[in-house]
Amino acid sequence: MLKLPKWEKQGKIFSRENGDFFKSHAMRVIPYLRKNGVLRLFFSSRCINDMMHPTYIDVNPENPKEIIGICEHSLLKIGNPGLFDDSGITLASIVRNKNASDKDYIYYTGWKRRRYGIPFELSIGVASIKEDGDILEKVFSGPILAQDISHPFLVGGPFVIKSNTNDYRMWYCSGTDWKEMPHGWEPIYTVFHSTSDDGIHWTNHSTKPVIPYCFANEVVSAPWVVSIQGLYLMYYPYRGSESPINKHYTIGVATSEDGITWERRDSEVGIEKSANGWDSEMICYPAIYNYGDKTYMFYSGNGVGRGGIGYAVADRKLDIIDF
Repeated sequence: MLKLPKWEKQGKIFSRENGDFFKSHAMRVIPYLRKNGVLRLFFSSRCINDMMHPTYIDVNPENPKEIIGICEHSLLKIGNPGLFDDSGITLASIVRNKNASDKDYIYYTGWKRRRYGIPFELSIGVASIKEDGDILEKVFSGPILAQDISHPFLVGGPFVIKSNTNDYRMWYCSGTDWKEMPHGWEPIYTVFHSTSDDGIHWTNHSTKPVIPYCFANEVVSAPWVVSIQGLYLMYYPYRGSESPINKHYTIGVATSEDGITWERRDSEVGIEKSANGWDSEMICYPAIYNYGDKTYMFYSGNGVGRGGIGYAVADRKLDIIDF
């Protein structure tokens, strides 16, 4: 059985303070190495209306604590009223195409607020990446995956890869229930799987979760998948739902031979909440990235990113295979 790495925390990189547009949060980092050698960390922040917007910071990949530049504007316009993303956009994952004529895609979760009953709906959209990450452009006004007969509650948090055979695989979150708790309505969801020929039209949805629940009212969110030594390795945040304290995410891990049947190995994740500080209540939204002789884990801290984003380094470089 694959021995999983231990992670040594390096501290906080960045937290979003009050500004002219962004007011709080740095949520779900997506690393993107630019042609000039700068590492762009895409993530999402909240505006004064508490809506998520995509943005980034640029860092030195040798030392991610060294910030080179900070984006102070939204990279994608919130959808027009009535569209699936008219209440916020949370970036999720990038597919970089090896063929220069093909587009690089960035997948995202679109938020729609509801006035009655449950507070929101989630769907999955896609944008193209242009000008080496300076411009994001929506491919469609509508979602590529949304509520339907296979997804009666919600879909979001996609992680997409393009395999060497040129087909696409997506691990994403789909709801299995909404539960009314003392503090309000809570979505119950975990990770599912789907495939596509073009990265746009998705079929062969898994009919049951590929990451099984471990306890009642569990939430498993935001998968990040890598391939290593003939296995798939998935990191994800998970939490309970019964109270605000139960909702504090921690990070889990699972392994799989085929990407569909997974074994949860959360006790071996190798990273925990800190005793105090910006990531003492919550660690969430892990992103795994190789640079040089190191493997990084970028993640968000307390308050689903209100505390900021930071990173850890694995005790050995992971031999991550390029999909």
